[in-house]
Amino acid sequence: MNPNERIDPVASRLWLEVKSRAQFNKAHPLRDEVTSRLLEHLHAMILDPKDWLVWRPLSGGCMSMRELSLKFPKSKSHFWQESPLARKTVLEDQKPQSLLQWVQQFLALHRGPGAMPMQAFTPNSMDLIWSNLGMHNEHDPIEVIKIWASLLRPQGVAVFSCWGPDTLKELRSMYANLGWPVPMHPLVDMHDWGDLLVQNGLSDPVMDMEYVSLTYDKVEVLLSDLRLLGRNLSPVRMGSLRSKTWANDLHHALEQERVKAGGRLKLSFEIIYGHAFKAKPKALVAKEVQVSLNDMKLQLKNKPLRN
Repeated sequence: MNPNERIDPVASRLWLEVKSRAQFNKAHPLRDEVTSRLLEHLHAMILDPKDWLVWRPLSGGCMSMRELSLKFPKSKSHFWQESPLARKTVLEDQKPQSLLQWVQQFLALHRGPGAMPMQAFTPNSMDLIWSNLGMHNEHDPIEVIKIWASLLRPQGVAVFSCWGPDTLKELRSMYANLGWPVPMHPLVDMHDWGDLLVQNGLSDPVMDMEYVSLTYDKVEVLLSDLRLLGRNLSPVRMGSLRSKTWANDLHHALEQERVKAGGRLKLSFEIIYGHAFKAKPKALVAKEVQVSLNDMKLQLKNKPLRN
């Protein structure tokens, strides 16, 4: 499936820019653990970024920006969120470390109400771009990767995490058995992410994945976690609100699964980690010059001899 046909663009923007604002400062063990493990990927790289950018920090929670600021205290931090309210949420979480930062935040908070386009930053201006648990919700990930490649300086690196296709396989199986539509939009495979990175301006991708399972003894806690961690953004999802009867049916079905499983429900998450670099510009090759054999002989004949 074309990665740009998996997600409703309106629903994607609503989640990434509006709904996730309420989750930004809420700690969650899985999201925080993914953040920590993505940070570990940076340990294997020799990085001393002058500028780094967090792409849609609302997606990955406030821990990302705080930890990166501690890791790179002398670097200049940046972030991108499209909507003014989303930017305000992120800025209010950050404590200015200097008068200059305070002025910058004040100006950003009181900037006009217009949206910030993806191309708001200068090309070749970042050494590190970070995206935590956001790319699986982007309706146009190809365009996002192209923008990352444009923003990065040569040898800069983009680092990201996202959910993989086996995520919530237990819930999808239950929905299928009940004859319900799938509860989530399709997710991109790890190898396809690697191909997309190379095809759209980055190089030397390194991809890996792992499975993490969460278990629950209460259906209400499971449903609360699902609301915090994401939404179904599929273009073919139900177009209206579900009824109270359906919500009761869902609760009953999950309770049956819990009893069947011995008292605890299980949710699996496939977590994909990846990074890729901005290649150095290729050296210019001298323009080809054609010389006939007769001309070459003439040049050699007239060339003065040297002792």
